[in-house]
Parts: sequence; structure tokens; C-alpha cells
Amino acid sequence: MGVREGYLITTYKINSTQLFVLIFLFELGSSIIVGLGFEANQDAWLVILLAMIGGIILFLLYESLFKQYPNLLLTEYVEKIVGKYLGKIIAFMYILYFFYIAGRVLRDFGDLLITTTLSQTPLVVINSLMVLLVVYAYYLGIEVIARTGNIFFIILTVLASLFFIFVFIDRLPQMEHLQPVLEKGWNPVLKTAFPLTLTFPFGELIVFTMIFPFLNKKEKVLKTGLFAVIFSGTVLMVTMSVILSILGPTIGKNTEFPLMEAIEKVNIAEIIQRLDPIALGIFIIGVYFKITLFFFAGMYGFERLFRIKKQKFFILLTGTALLASSVFMAEGFTQHLQIGLKVVPLYVHMPFQVYIPLLLFLIMVVKRLFKQRVVPSKRSG
Repeated sequence: MGVREGYLITTYKINSTQLFVLIFLFELGSSIIVGLGFEANQDAWLVILLAMIGGIILFLLYESLFKQYPNLLLTEYVEKIVGKYLGKIIAFMYILYFFYIAGRVLRDFGDLLITTTLSQTPLVVINSLMVLLVVYAYYLGIEVIARTGNIFFIILTVLASLFFIFVFIDRLPQMEHLQPVLEKGWNPVLKTAFPLTLTFPFGELIVFTMIFPFLNKKEKVLKTGLFAVIFSGTVLMVTMSVILSILGPTIGKNTEFPLMEAIEKVNIAEIIQRLDPIALGIFIIGVYFKITLFFFAGMYGFERLFRIKKQKFFILLTGTALLASSVFMAEGFTQHLQIGLKVVPLYVHMPFQVYIPLLLFLIMVVKRLFKQRVVPSKRSG
């Protein structure tokens, strides 16, 4: 893997279908199990709809930047926009951001398994198993990750279908739990949608600015990405509505893992019950790909920024750092949730997902306009 004037030279390629699958799995990630928009009670579906619209706008912003530098990663074209030295600083900050969010999602994974099924197993043991899978996936490359995504997309679709089939056969959803709409007005909806639901999971699509250059037909990024965002957002909106219709707004808002709580209520003829593995399977698949893509973005960006060749020892060392960060970033699950809900959206997600990309786009536009004005004036002279 070589470097030539910042251009991406790689034998790795993915197609548009694989990009769609990766975005879909990434968006579902941990959000489908921990719930979205429940702070707005029965209006959670409206929260997700508004956040999805905001996510579409953010995706258009990311795609606009990529379109100008189709062979470069975000951590590379930032140097082209703001200059070499400031660009390297911003690029390094993004790398740290990707690693940090990978650690947070890894912590979500460990805490859920400890809470639901493996209460006697240490967090470090559970997270170690996931880290080994993530590190191995990175070593194999984005092509293997994408092909694996196609397989697990089918498995996740089957598991999700079983969830919907069983809850409706058992007649658990109650539509009155979703009424009245906008009982407390727009204020709770807007507060929940922005910035919390916008940044998690839709704004996290910023990680795909590190994946887009691998697409074999780069002109399909816009169409494929928008379709994936709309499809995954719709799936989340429907799923959260069904969960709320089963649990009701009060229980849905106060439970840590609403999907688990909802599927535990299934009891068909005293035969089909205890369906926790369905929810766990959905969660593990989504979380695995979310951690893997964040780790890939951070690791590959680091190697490109510092011109380091892929080495097993360094990958394992970084994986160990990821594991340590997931274990020590919070004293317990409650503190982890509080930081994730109150601090991260405003002070971590918003700068990296919204402010910096928007600033880069504005600088790029101004430089282009200035160049267009200077060139004609020189010609006329």
C-alpha cells in the first residue's frame, strides 16, 4: 500500500450494495437496543423522523466534501482545505474521536451483556472477545468487513422479522400507547431530536468519510448513502414505535434496554417465550460493525497520517488501548450513560459531526470563489 501525493492507492474495493449494508448495520448499531427518542414519550417516532431529516442534511454535507476530493480520506483532504499543519492537527483529533466513540460503543456492548446474561463475567473479559474480532477484521481489510456485512445483514433481517412476527402474533402492541400525538407540544420533541438523536446515530455517519474512497464507483455514494440513511431511519422509527406500543411511554423511557424488555413479554401458548437471544443477536451484530468501522477509521487514518505500514503488533497494541479505554472511561454503567447523554452530544459529537465539517465546507466554497475571481482577472490583465 503506497502513497502518492495524498492519493489513496489500495487494492481494497467495495461496491454500492456493500456500502448500503455497512451504513444500515452501522446505523442500527447500539441504537436499536438502547432506544431512541423515548425522552419525548409517545412522540419518539417524530423525534427520529426529524433527526433523520437532519441526518440527511449532514450526509449531503459529508458527500459534498468527498465529491471535491474523491480519492482522499477526511483526514487527508482536511490538509488541502485548511493547510498542512492545522490540517494534521484536525486530522489527529478526528482519529482520537473515532477511537473514543469505538470505546464508548464497546462499553455499551459489555454493560448490556453483564446486565442481561453474563452478570458474573468481568467487563474486561467480555470486551476482550469483541476487541479480538474487531482487530482481526481490521487486519483482513475493508473488503472482508464488507463481505461479512452482507452475510450478517441477512441474519439480522431474519432476527428482526422474528421479533415483529412474534410480538404481533402475541398481540402485544397497543396503539393507545402512541397517543395522543404532541401531547406536550413540540418542545420535548425538538429537545430530544437535537442534538441527542441527530448525533446518535445519524451524525456518526461522519465515519464513512473514511470509507467512501474505497467505493469502486464513487458516483454512487450520494444515491446509495441517502437510500441507506432513509431506510435505516425508517426501520428505527418503526421499531421504536412498536417497542413503545408494547411497553408504554413510561416504562419505555425508564428501562435501560427497551428492545430486551419488549421481547421478554412474548409468551405464545406457554411455548414460544424467553426470546432474549433474538434481541441479543440483533444487538451484537449491529454493535460489532459499529465498533469495527470506528476502529477502522481511526486505525487507517492514523497509519495514513503518520505513513505507517500495517503491522500486527501495532494493531494489537491499539486494540489493547481500545479495550482499556472502554473499561476505564466510566466507573459504572450509570455514569457511562450520563456522560453519553449529557456531555458527548454537545461537546464531542457536535464539533466533529457538524461544526468542523460545516467550517471545512465554507472554507472550501470561499477558496473556490476566490480562485474563480482571481483567474479571470489575470486573464483580462
